Amino acid sequence: MNETRHRRIPRPVRHRVALSALTLLATTAIAPVAHAAPSPAPSVAPAPSAAPASAVAWQPCAEAPAGYPVQCGTMRVPLDWKKPAGERTDVKVARVPARDQAHRIGALFFNPGGPGGQGASMLAYGYADTLFKGPLRDRFDIVSLDPRGTGGSRALDCGPVLDPGQVVLPKSPREYEEMKRNSRARGERCLARHGDLVRHVDTASVARDMDAFRAALGEQRLTYLGVSYGTYLGATYAQLFPHRIRAMVLDGPLDHASGATRLMLEEASVMEGEFDRFAAWCARDTACALHGEDAGKVYDRVVARADRTPIPAPGAKGRPAVNGDWIRMALPDQLVRVRLLEEAMGFDAWAKLAERLAAADRRNDATGLVEGGSYVGDQESAYTAVSCLDFPPQFTGYADAAARLAQARKTAPRTGAAVEGWVISASCADWPVEPTSPWRPTTVRGAPPILIAANTHDPSTPLAGGRRLQQQIAGSRLLVTDVNGHVSYFNSACARERETAYLISTEMPARLTCPAP
Repeated sequence: MNETRHRRIPRPVRHRVALSALTLLATTAIAPVAHAAPSPAPSVAPAPSAAPASAVAWQPCAEAPAGYPVQCGTMRVPLDWKKPAGERTDVKVARVPARDQAHRIGALFFNPGGPGGQGASMLAYGYADTLFKGPLRDRFDIVSLDPRGTGGSRALDCGPVLDPGQVVLPKSPREYEEMKRNSRARGERCLARHGDLVRHVDTASVARDMDAFRAALGEQRLTYLGVSYGTYLGATYAQLFPHRIRAMVLDGPLDHASGATRLMLEEASVMEGEFDRFAAWCARDTACALHGEDAGKVYDRVVARADRTPIPAPGAKGRPAVNGDWIRMALPDQLVRVRLLEEAMGFDAWAKLAERLAAADRRNDATGLVEGGSYVGDQESAYTAVSCLDFPPQFTGYADAAARLAQARKTAPRTGAAVEGWVISASCADWPVEPTSPWRPTTVRGAPPILIAANTHDPSTPLAGGRRLQQQIAGSRLLVTDVNGHVSYFNSACARERETAYLISTEMPARLTCPAP
C-alpha cells in the first residue's frame, strides 16, 4: 500500500492489478519484526515432477530477523515455458514452517498481489506472522515466490510506472501522443536492459512457475491464497491445472474479462464513493486533521494549486515538488484501506491522508503526500511489464482515450480516472511488446470448489468483477463482505475466519456474507 517514513508495508496488493493499492514489501530498510522462538524447519525432499524445474536447496534467508525460521532458495525454470529445454531463469522462493508440525496439513501458497508482489521477500523479512495468525500459521507451511522480473527473481529495472512530469490524463491529441511516447520509451528501455525476460513475465508463465514450485515441495495438490492481482494468477493456475488444486481462495477478485474501459469505470465509481466516505469520516471524527472543514474542497484546492504550480516537498528526498497528476494518482495508494497491515504497522491510512492534505493546503508542503506514495514515480517496473502483457489498454486513438476520460469524470466527478485501471492504460499506451493474454474470460472447469471473496466497497477490485469471475469458475462460491478497503482478508475478521476454515477443511462456508464490523 503506502509507506511510513521509516519502513514500507506490503502493497499486496494492488491488483496492482497492482498495486492498489497496496504494494509489496520493499526489500530495503525494513525494521526488524519481533517473533517468538522458532520451531525447527521441516525437511522436505523434492518430489519427481514432469515440470522441468530444478530442486530447491533451502537455506536460512539472509534478510530474516534473528532466529526467525524462514528458509530461502532459488528455483531454475524455463524462461519460455513453450521451450522447456531452452534458456532458464532464476525464481526466488521462501517458506516458513508450520508452528504445529504434528498437525501440519501441507504448504499454503500465498501471492500478495501486484502485478509484481514479492511474496518470497515478504516471508524472508519475517511478515508471515503479521499476515497469517492462528490456525493458518499453525497448520500450514507458508510458502511464496518472487515472480519472475521482481525482487530476488531477476528484478526488472526500467523506470517508474508513470514518469514524473509526463502526461497522465491527456487533453489533446498532442498530449495523447506524448503519453504514448513515454510508454514506448519505457518499454524500449526495458527491452534494452533485460531482453527476452520482458516478454516472459506474463501471468501464465508465473502460474507454471508456481506449479513447478508445488512439485519441488512434494505437494500433490495446491492450497492457495491469492489477493488482488493474485486472484488472476490463481484463476490462471486453476485454468491450466484444475486437478492439481486442493483448496483455493481468490480474495479481491480481478475479472480478466472486464476490458480496460469497464475496469477503469467500475474502479472510478467505487473510488469516488470511498473518497465520499473519507470526507464523511473527517466531518464526524476529530481524529481527522481536516475536521471542521470540507475534506473534498480541500482536496480539490490542493490539486488545483498543484496543477498551476507544483507543490514543494522539502522533506522528501529526491522529490522537490509534485504536480496535480502526481496527487491524483496517489489516491489508489493512500485512500484505500488495508486494515490488517495498518494495525501491524501502527497507523491509520485515512488519518495519515488527512494530515498530508492539511499540510499541503495550509503550509504548501507536500512532503507527507510524497512519503505516502503515488503511481507517478513508483519504481515497480514489473507492475507495468506484466500489466502490458495481460491488461493492454487497447486504445484506438486520442478520441477513444478522451471518451474514456470523459466517462470517468461523469462517473466520478471528483476523483475521475485516478484509479489503477487508468494507470495501467497510461503506462502501457504504446508498449513495444505484444500482449500475450489480452482481456478474456478465465474459464475454469474441473477444479474443486474455489472460494472467491469480495468487498462491497473495494476501489481496487470492485465487487462487480467478483460476481462475473464467479460465473466463469464452475462450482465456485462468492463470499461478500460488507466493508470498505481492499481485500476481505485484510479488512474483516469474519472473512479471515471463514477463509481460514475453508483452507483447512476444504468445506465451503455455510454463510457467504460477512456483516459490517
